[in-house]
Amino acid sequence: MLARRRSLSILGLTTLAAVIGCGHDAAETLLQPPETFSWCAQPISFSPPSSRWRREAESSGGLQGVRFVLQGGGGQCVTVAAFRVLAERDRRAALQTLIRQADSLSRREFLDKVSLARARTDDPLSEEEAAAALAINAALDRAVSDYLSGSPRFASADLDEALQAASSYEPTLAELLPRVRLRPERMLEPGRWRLGYQRDTTIGDLAAFASDDTLITPERPLLYRQVFWVVNRCAFKVTYQGTPENRETFDRLVGSVQFPDSDRVAQR
Repeated sequence: MLARRRSLSILGLTTLAAVIGCGHDAAETLLQPPETFSWCAQPISFSPPSSRWRREAESSGGLQGVRFVLQGGGGQCVTVAAFRVLAERDRRAALQTLIRQADSLSRREFLDKVSLARARTDDPLSEEEAAAALAINAALDRAVSDYLSGSPRFASADLDEALQAASSYEPTLAELLPRVRLRPERMLEPGRWRLGYQRDTTIGDLAAFASDDTLITPERPLLYRQVFWVVNRCAFKVTYQGTPENRETFDRLVGSVQFPDSDRVAQR
């Protein structure tokens, strides 16, 4: 009898292990192998959802990214995107190119590239960004003046000052959030949104902001979850709009997010 009980016990443990193993395998099929996307200077890598989620380009509202729409899911989707408008405000690359090519440019080419390197001063994220933009443009104004007066060395020093000013400012998550986090009053139909739990957090060893809200649709309420990062002057978000049953796909995708070649520091 004792031997029989032991056999049954071993059989039970073996069956349980098989069930757990099957559950693990099923969970793994929620995602595909990781992919890397270079929507801005800082690449982002993550594992996309399974082929049940149709892939579409995302390019609205100043974003560049990809949306995964659940086939037959009644509007359920996961979006991963970078804030293109923020990346375009970073003038370092344009200034570095100008400095590198300055000696070989014609007068017209030099003036054109200076114009393209100028910083935007409209609607700054913060006083710090506004000050940096003014400093960049002032240095570029001096560079043009010195260049036109026949003083290329002074113009070169001016360009270096412009690059230093551009490098002195880094956008932060705190600066960006007031513009990008969910605000029902900004939406087309404010009454359909219900704000929930919002918090600063850490995901993948990086500072992040997460929100758990609700979208009321004619068919059913949908979870509306978002995660935001700012990494190396680039801002990213992952959004889930869907039912609780498919939330695990979103959670696992977020858990797979990495930022290759970064210094692993997010600007809070």
